[in-house]
Amino acid sequence: MRPYNYPNINIKSRINQFVRSKNPTNQLVTINVGIYLLILLLNLLSKPLLFLYNSSENGLVDDFILQWFGVSSHLETFITRPWTLFTSIFLHLDFLHILFNMIMLWVLGWIFSQFIAPKKVYWVYLLGGIVGNLLFMLSFNYFPVFEYLASHSIALGASGGVLAVLAASATKVPNYPVRLFLFGEVRLKWIAIVLIILDIVSIPNGNSGGHFAHLGGALFGFLFVFIPVFRQKIQESLPKKEPKFRKKPSDFRPKTDEQYNAERTEYRQKVDTVLDKVAKSGYSSLSKEEKEFLFNTSTKKNW
Repeated sequence: MRPYNYPNINIKSRINQFVRSKNPTNQLVTINVGIYLLILLLNLLSKPLLFLYNSSENGLVDDFILQWFGVSSHLETFITRPWTLFTSIFLHLDFLHILFNMIMLWVLGWIFSQFIAPKKVYWVYLLGGIVGNLLFMLSFNYFPVFEYLASHSIALGASGGVLAVLAASATKVPNYPVRLFLFGEVRLKWIAIVLIILDIVSIPNGNSGGHFAHLGGALFGFLFVFIPVFRQKIQESLPKKEPKFRKKPSDFRPKTDEQYNAERTEYRQKVDTVLDKVAKSGYSSLSKEEKEFLFNTSTKKNW
């Protein structure tokens, strides 16, 4: 019986390679995970201090982060902390929340990079997250049902940016196959459609702000791809203007003596050929082009 040699997988080196990678998707995942680990560390370090001061505020770090870095739906609070529109996109306080978001971001970011552009992942993720946050604030200040929640609701997480990357990828390559556990191979467009529908029907069932943020991100991702394609189709459908005749620069260049003499010699030879044909067979034997040539020759000077 031959022993099977398992490949030597160095987890540490792979993590190091992933963190040092210049791939935009890897960098976004690294930033999100790094901030999550930092929050865990701060929570861990704060527990001995809270114990020594006999404090029962176990969520002191989380409360501070939510207050100063999560985006608030209360407009007066948001105006004093406008940076939260950006910082909230990188915040996660729950393990399953960040796990699901980062798996989706890594898979979808790879598809996005292949069919759109790697560096545009940054912009779609960031702007999709910001649009999602704006829709969250707008909905909580517009719909009457959120009247008593708008003063203290806070949004955080990468979901809006992730949904933007998903919607952009699904709009660009809707039939791209993705293999899902238990479901097998599924077209990317169906994944996007199902998740968007789930967000819509889940609005009354809790985490309404998060669902609005997801929908805002998805809308931005769709428009990011759709608008340039739509604009291009309109331009292609418009009648094209015929370019005006422009003389080439070479047409204005003076001829050299050699060029002039060569063209003059060739022209005279052609004239002699036509005249010889007239002498032998008469004028009526000439073709239409030859008659026009002979007529034009009679009007030319200096040849």
